[in-house]
Amino acid sequence: MRSLDEWNDRYRGGETAGVTRKFFPDAVAAYRIIGKIEVDRFVTQVLTGHGGFSEYLHRFKLKESPSCVCDPGQIESVFHLLLDCPVHEYERIKLRSMLSNNLEPNTLEFVMRNDEDRDLFLKYCIQIVKKANYGNKLVVLSL
Repeated sequence: MRSLDEWNDRYRGGETAGVTRKFFPDAVAAYRIIGKIEVDRFVTQVLTGHGGFSEYLHRFKLKESPSCVCDPGQIESVFHLLLDCPVHEYERIKLRSMLSNNLEPNTLEFVMRNDEDRDLFLKYCIQIVKKANYGNKLVVLSL
């Protein structure tokens, strides 16, 4: 428990993991929840913001622009794709109708805490990330 408390203090006060903290503002809660979900490369991309998103790829000079296909002035981040991008509005409306929590940046931690909401949300996330990876031509080879 002491190690977990120390980890939590570092996590909360750290300058990294900004995307992850939107889903898990507390490391102790994250520790409990992560054990309940199947973490694959798509879930990892969502929870970290590291993956086939124009914003991330542009940062490493793997893509010319960080822009989203919906609007050249809009940066394609994981949160834009999941919460705002009009390209995915239909899927988002369907998801919102099934969730018991609102789907907003400040409610993601509550969505992740609720087993049913979390399962629905992660299925939605995987669908969106796969589309982003394909659209940004990010191919991961399995050996």
